[in-house]
Amino acid sequence: MKIAIIIGVEKYESKSFDNLSACKKDAAAIKAVIENVKNLEEILFLGENESASEIKRKISDLVEKYKGETLQELFFYFSGHGERFEDDFFYVLSDFDPRRKETTGLRNSELDDWIKTLSPKLCIKIIDACFSGTQYIKSEFNAEEELTKSAKKYGLNDVYFWFSSRDSESSYAGTEFSYFTESILTAISDLEGDVRYREIMAAVADDFADKGGPKPIFATQSDNIEKFGTITKQTHNIINKLFGFPDEQGNTEAAAKTPSPAPKEESIYTQIQKISTSTCYSEQTLISFINDFKKEVENWPNDVKKIYKVSLDSDLLPNEIPNISKIGEWLSQKTEDNYFATVTHGTKNYKVEEYKALPKKPPTKKDPFSLMGATLNTLSRLHAQEETEYKLESITKTKQYVNGFNYTHSTQNRILRLNFNPNLEIAPPISIYTISIYSNRSLSIHFSYEILQRKNWDEYSHPTCERWRTIKVNVNGKKPAEAAATHIKKEIIQWLETELKKRAE
Repeated sequence: MKIAIIIGVEKYESKSFDNLSACKKDAAAIKAVIENVKNLEEILFLGENESASEIKRKISDLVEKYKGETLQELFFYFSGHGERFEDDFFYVLSDFDPRRKETTGLRNSELDDWIKTLSPKLCIKIIDACFSGTQYIKSEFNAEEELTKSAKKYGLNDVYFWFSSRDSESSYAGTEFSYFTESILTAISDLEGDVRYREIMAAVADDFADKGGPKPIFATQSDNIEKFGTITKQTHNIINKLFGFPDEQGNTEAAAKTPSPAPKEESIYTQIQKISTSTCYSEQTLISFINDFKKEVENWPNDVKKIYKVSLDSDLLPNEIPNISKIGEWLSQKTEDNYFATVTHGTKNYKVEEYKALPKKPPTKKDPFSLMGATLNTLSRLHAQEETEYKLESITKTKQYVNGFNYTHSTQNRILRLNFNPNLEIAPPISIYTISIYSNRSLSIHFSYEILQRKNWDEYSHPTCERWRTIKVNVNGKKPAEAAATHIKKEIIQWLETELKKRAE
């Protein structure tokens, strides 16, 4: 038997806490996914900004209902604000008041007492909140020790605790999904079949390794073989719909689970027309997206503009971009997507050690009578002298490598560079590149951002673009240019705020 508790808090009564539009969507998305992959007895979903008393009452009722039952798994998820008081973490609920934190908040230790009562064989806690690394993890160095102590105290055996940030940092919630939850959903969409929690955890860790800002903390006390569930094409389609992407083809399982009257058979011509309309787009649609994206990505919040003068260079050429070979390598692995771009190659020399045959010595006449009576060793030496001799030499060879790409279609504003020139001496100069690579049905945006080193007051080092990140955009979706630009700016702003905090310390 498996049960789940999912909480997402979007609106807060206190002016001390900003509303978080992403958190309700986070909770609904997690609910939709685990309903699909897990055989759950019950899901307690609390995503309508319920009061603290109502949430506590409903959790208490759930515990009372399953007390004494054999629970294989308890899955707990929270998205919202969090606060730390008296060395304990509080889940900040919609009516939270710091002056009445015991009645308007939910203590982490209080939740663990309930979990202890149920004694599940496997406990999953995923917390996507500000200041969420408490009780179980007081530092990244003693995480395992703290987890072991806590698990022993509350009688938990196999446990997975995933936290969106360390307890001294804040998580970020944007307008669509919180980063941590979005990363979990992306990891699930990239996997298929019977998937372990460990596989999802590894994918999320890799994703955040390339991002700026706070990194999630993962703590486990288990064999790392515990199964998350069976991920199918239907699961992928659920996530694609949440992200605004078209469904994968061949979703026969979904059709089987939702029987409907057999539709009138359509001709292949009608089917192709419908598929083309939903999955492809015209050249003019692409050009409109590119131009709209340019307008969106150069528009930054006023707080950023107070610190930086933002300028934009547009219509750059691929060979003007640092580390463009990484994009070429990515493109070389995407041949099935038929992007309107080709990989370019360069050649370089390299040296290897090889044995080279030496010219044979001219044969000498031998007296056949002199060989009579010769020993076997003597005959062997004579034969060896006739064999080819070799010498080890250093040889220069040439090999081909990917050094970039070229477009096979012509339009403007596909490659952009944003220059953040600081208005304040303490602020670091920043360079941002975006590259749109597309076909008539797929579009991916690669982006790279970095701090430049000051050479003097007016000169900075050249960008290197060591790390490229990639997002796939549904051009036929709702306001795709705005959505893509918002996603990129959200990540960069979080990273920028982290860098500025370092300089303010």
